[in-house]
Amino acid sequence: MKSRSLKIKVCGIKLDLQKIFDSFPDFVGFIFYPNSPRFVGFDFVIPKFEKKISKIGVFVNESEKNIFKIKEKNKLDFIQLHGTESSVFCEKLFKKGLKLIKAFRIDDLFSFEKITDYIPFCTYFLFDSNTIYYGGSGKKFCWKKLHEYTFQVPFFLSGGIGIQDFDQIKNFSHSKMFGIDINSKFEIFPGKKDIIKLNSFIKKIKEL
Repeated sequence: MKSRSLKIKVCGIKLDLQKIFDSFPDFVGFIFYPNSPRFVGFDFVIPKFEKKISKIGVFVNESEKNIFKIKEKNKLDFIQLHGTESSVFCEKLFKKGLKLIKAFRIDDLFSFEKITDYIPFCTYFLFDSNTIYYGGSGKKFCWKKLHEYTFQVPFFLSGGIGIQDFDQIKNFSHSKMFGIDINSKFEIFPGKKDIIKLNSFIKKIKEL
């Protein structure tokens, strides 16, 4: 079972940041998308922390200028593009030294051939549910669909993952599944995570 090395990404955080850092996720995601209930604000500055946790800025169809501005201000490790950004846009950011995670919304009709042009420019992909929202919907897609994914770019599994899905995660195997992205199912309200749930889930995943 290859999930023993699964990474954990906690996304959509606004409050109780130190408590979340103390849960030892591998990645933390801050949403810089104004229409999201988890929007941190363009003037938000991520507090410094000692732990080795990668900082991700999540953007939806944002301008190159704003992405660079926020990236520099917050010393972001990765840029996550969660909208309809083109592979040409990704190439521009990549050539300027940014490390990219490109999200795609998956349903039964999705063809992974659509993402081939993005492969040279992305460190990771993120596969989320196809809803009217740009993430944080709390909805799942059918994970069996991922067996159609045969490319080499590692991916995060996202979309409505909760603590009750541990056994399903444990029993799901894909050679390129790099990590689990969690958000709305671990919330008390948008932007505020349930720290007890979070701690429990992260500990169980890291023990796989």
